[in-house]
Amino acid sequence: MKTKKIILMGLFTALCFVGTWVHIPIPIGGGMSMIHLGTTMIFIIAILIGKEAAIPAGIGCVLFDLISPGYSLWVIPTLIVKGLMGYVTGKIAFANGNNGKSLSYNILGFVAGGVVSLLGYFVFNWALFKGWQGAVASLLTSSITTGIGLVIAIPLAVAVKAATARFINDAFAE
Repeated sequence: MKTKKIILMGLFTALCFVGTWVHIPIPIGGGMSMIHLGTTMIFIIAILIGKEAAIPAGIGCVLFDLISPGYSLWVIPTLIVKGLMGYVTGKIAFANGNNGKSLSYNILGFVAGGVVSLLGYFVFNWALFKGWQGAVASLLTSSITTGIGLVIAIPLAVAVKAATARFINDAFAE
C-alpha cells in the first residue's frame, strides 16, 4: 500500500470519528441514540475513494463507540452497518466510470448508503437492543442524521472532490 494512501485512510478514519463525536445524544427506547455528522463524513469520503470508504467509515465510527460508555455495545453493529454504508455509497458513486464526479450517481449513492444505515440500525435495534418499538423510535434520529448528511454532503462533495482529485486519485490509483 502506498504511504500516501495509508496516510489518507488514517485521515479519513479520523474524520469519521470526529464527525461522529460531534453529536447530540438522545435517550430513546431504553437506550441511547444520537444525531451526528459521521454520516456526512462517510458520504464525502465515499465520493473521494469509492468502495474503500468502508474501511474508514467502519473503523472511525467504531472508535467513537469504543470510547463512549453509552455506545460501547454498538461496536460490532456499527462496524458492519457503517462499513456497508461506506462500501455501498462509494460503489455507486464510482459506478460506470464516474469516479465520484457525477452528481446524480453521488446522490443515488448517498441515498442508498443512507438506506443501508437506516435498515441496518433498525435490524440491530429490533433484534438485539430495543425491540420493535425502540427500533421504530430510533428511526427518527437515524433519519435526521441521514438527512443532515445529505443536505451537507451534496453541495460540499462536489467542491471537495474537485479540490482534492489529483492528490487522492494518485494515492488510490491501482
